Amino acid sequence: MVSIKDVAKHAGISFKTVSRVVNNDPAVRQETRAKVLQSIEVLNYRPNRAARMMRNQRSGVIGFISDEVVTRPYAGELLLGAQEIANQQGRVLMVVNIEQDRRRLQQALDMLLERRIEGLVFASYFHREVEVPEEMLSVPSVLANCFSRNAGVATFLPDECQAGQDATRLLVEQGHQRIAFITLHPEIVATGLRLEGYRQALQQAGLAFDPQLVVQGECLNEAGEPSSAASAIETLMQLDHRPTAIVCGKDEFAMQVYFLLLRYGLQVGVDIAITSFDNQLLIAPNLTPGLTTMALPHLEMGRAAVRHLFSSDADRGTTLVPFPLIERESHLLNP
Repeated sequence: MVSIKDVAKHAGISFKTVSRVVNNDPAVRQETRAKVLQSIEVLNYRPNRAARMMRNQRSGVIGFISDEVVTRPYAGELLLGAQEIANQQGRVLMVVNIEQDRRRLQQALDMLLERRIEGLVFASYFHREVEVPEEMLSVPSVLANCFSRNAGVATFLPDECQAGQDATRLLVEQGHQRIAFITLHPEIVATGLRLEGYRQALQQAGLAFDPQLVVQGECLNEAGEPSSAASAIETLMQLDHRPTAIVCGKDEFAMQVYFLLLRYGLQVGVDIAITSFDNQLLIAPNLTPGLTTMALPHLEMGRAAVRHLFSSDADRGTTLVPFPLIERESHLLNP
């Protein structure tokens, strides 16, 4: 195996200088660094992480515990964002998927702590409250896309209220005054926050809130049967004054709404405008017209969570991460 001494000999530079380059010491001159990196590439040198751990008393590992983040197509961006910043910091991200299993959470924590992780990210695939085990607080920890009321750890959450405002405001700016909202399940945290943003956007525009325009797309109806986007659209279409625009609680609703409205002789982008949430890439850009939607900020939440582990910021509060607006054509009417 090629050793660090071999690299030093090849580059004609001292062993200590090569070590400083390997450890990303910013004080090394650029031309010296370039010479060392060239020798590392030529010799195919790989640093001995175990030896470095013993010298620095650091494992070089960041733990990442998730409940289905790994298996959800759009939530996976949480992991990508975390991995990006860990790589920039020269750390390895060790990922454990627990699928909301309390016993598996404890096993995951034990395994990660045994490996002397330098920090820990606990991430959820949807915005929800979690219970943080005390063992998690023995290392620098952050929460991403979830929160705890009493853990006292830095938390990064999607700004659901801002997203509801922006999705509604965009329709208001197009001149709509009858804007409906098809909500998610009432027990989901995002539901109330997005609805509050919807109400704020209406108020800011001087439009009255009409409770008849707010219908649930995920719930049990009065007969105890599951409600859906179909029943929501039926309710809205029976109103004396139908909406001219709809905010859908998620892209899956919006996709259904596109086809359901055709039954009533209405076409999205011609007779009625639509905005939504999530930016699911299998749905939003493939509809006709393309779906204007608020993208879940998973990538930036993952980045921010790991970045916080390496910052000197001791703030243990909550940071709201904004949803990017992805404009396509569904919010525009082109008769």
